[in-house]
Amino acid sequence: MTWRARHFGIWFTMTSRITELEAPSRFVDQQVKRQFKTFHHLHEFYEQGQETVMVYTITLASPIGGRLAERLILVPYVRRLIRTRNEYLLAALDED
Repeated sequence: MTWRARHFGIWFTMTSRITELEAPSRFVDQQVKRQFKTFHHLHEFYEQGQETVMVYTITLASPIGGRLAERLILVPYVRRLIRTRNEYLLAALDED
């Protein structure tokens, strides 16, 4: 899948591919055309009573600035991004 997104005021075009699939419990997507040095995104699904819980595990590496840039900028930014997106998705589900 290829998409465009703006991060830090800059437009990026990114391409990801599903590299592992164990339906219906997990899958991994990884960026193949990327701005990150590494971006590995694991999605795991668990039943919890009548609900399904999805857990993300993201492994990433900054293309510049190394671990310092990751700790100070990239990881906090990605956490906020995922949290905001999840809040949006949950609100959309509540509308149904």
